[in-house]
Amino acid sequence: MTGRPVRSGPLGLLLALALIPATGQASGSPDASSTSAYRARRVLLVTPEPGGDIAPAVLTRLRGELRAARFEMDVTTIAADAPRRATVEEMATREGTSAALGIFFGGGRVEMWASDGSAGRTLMQNLRVDQGTPDRRATIVAVKAVDLLKATLAEIWSAPPPSPPVTEPVAPEPAIVAPPPPAAVVIEHPAEDEHPGRADRFLFTAGAGWLGAGSVSGWAPAIAISTALGSSGLAARLTMSGFGSSTDIARPQGSAQLTQQIAMAELLLWSRAWHDLRAALAVGAGAHHLSIDGQGAQGFSSGNQSLWSTATGAGTSVAWNIHPNLMLALDGRAVENWPATTVNLNGLQIARVGRPIIWVALAAGVRFR
Repeated sequence: MTGRPVRSGPLGLLLALALIPATGQASGSPDASSTSAYRARRVLLVTPEPGGDIAPAVLTRLRGELRAARFEMDVTTIAADAPRRATVEEMATREGTSAALGIFFGGGRVEMWASDGSAGRTLMQNLRVDQGTPDRRATIVAVKAVDLLKATLAEIWSAPPPSPPVTEPVAPEPAIVAPPPPAAVVIEHPAEDEHPGRADRFLFTAGAGWLGAGSVSGWAPAIAISTALGSSGLAARLTMSGFGSSTDIARPQGSAQLTQQIAMAELLLWSRAWHDLRAALAVGAGAHHLSIDGQGAQGFSSGNQSLWSTATGAGTSVAWNIHPNLMLALDGRAVENWPATTVNLNGLQIARVGRPIIWVALAAGVRFR
């Protein structure tokens, strides 16, 4: 039997019209699925209330970066004392959200959490914010936040939006999916604090100092306690030195033993000198004490005296931060005491103390930011 071609006619036309809706419905399903997947490229930004001073600029730049990568961004605020990681991970599991990004400002740092709820991956970065302009700081924070999101959403970050519908089916190309990075915490530990020129919040040092006061000099232990006055580099310091070596002077009429103590309250202005070195200018005032123990020869009287004088001075300090909480300090001062003291033995001047007093001290200390 030989087959014959089907002739067109009313019956063939009705059959073709009946098949058109079914064909259109079948070809429309992939487009709807692709559009739904594209709309799921959404990042939820989590910020505390209130945010930092550069938070608005960071929000604007983040929105632009995410739109360039074909992501939409929503913003939600949480209480300042809310648990950061747990809150970000909970937000990442919300329907229609690809990832949640938490940005928290405080103490000159920015703590960022990025979480992909579907992959169960959370990354964290602790970023130092420098002293640049607000625009520059906002740019740095936005770029670091986008990098953290890229590491979290490695599988879908570069996925393109759905292509427009075509009349003819196109065979899909095999997708190259980068392996997901392992769950890790990325923390930056700065070698030095974010404001290396400002004064330490609290500093305690102990060491030894040399006092040269005219014809009297000697070594003595020295301790100092200082505290910051605001964040501009100003600091207040109290330094004391005493109970050290003495100066012995002998004459035919007798001998004298002279011992010094000194204490000064100072105002310092710190600045960064070079790498881990900081320098400061200091001015202050205090008191100088001189103890005299005189022993007369045979036929001469003996006696002890204790003399106080006002001391004012100026100097410099250099501090080397050998560790975030440890330092070495070298201090040098020129001190003017008033009145100056002369020591006489049987009417003969044997020593003059003061004008000026040179005070040099080397100490190690513990610092707290």
